[in-house]
Amino acid sequence: MGDLIWKEFLSQAKQFLQISQRLGDDWILEQKDLNEPNTFLKFSQKVKSNGSEGDPGEFVNVEYHVVYSISYQVPMLFFQAHRSNGSLLDLEAIWNLFMAETNANDLYQILTQMEHPVLFRPFMALHPCRTAEVLRQFGQPSSNQVITFISLYGPHVQLHLQNAYGLSQEYT
Repeated sequence: MGDLIWKEFLSQAKQFLQISQRLGDDWILEQKDLNEPNTFLKFSQKVKSNGSEGDPGEFVNVEYHVVYSISYQVPMLFFQAHRSNGSLLDLEAIWNLFMAETNANDLYQILTQMEHPVLFRPFMALHPCRTAEVLRQFGQPSSNQVITFISLYGPHVQLHLQNAYGLSQEYT
């Protein structure tokens, strides 16, 4: 448990989408074509940035993509954050937005900028090197590792799932 083949990822992503639709969440399944790994889950939300003294902060648009990593055979979380004027947040601004409490050395092991494997544009990503190990640490394996993955990794970048995802008996 921990590693996924492409067909398992795709099946579990579709199951996740069914739960999302039942719950009225706004996740969508983007499909560039039928080739591996050209299908991914997508979700967008506004996140309030931490302002400084006298600065109330701003709302930032964040787009999350859960993509299959062929190299690591696990789900991977990519995201982009945009200010209201459309400009992308740089690494330091993302660090302050999501991981202000994280040690700088730890951050560079977790957060990285890389090319999105489907869109071929730079995105921020949570590095997948230990994802399989983390997913294997559960005593009773989840039958939907996509749900488990988003539940574990999402909160690091303010992506939270409703508890109802984990309570869905069909897939967990």
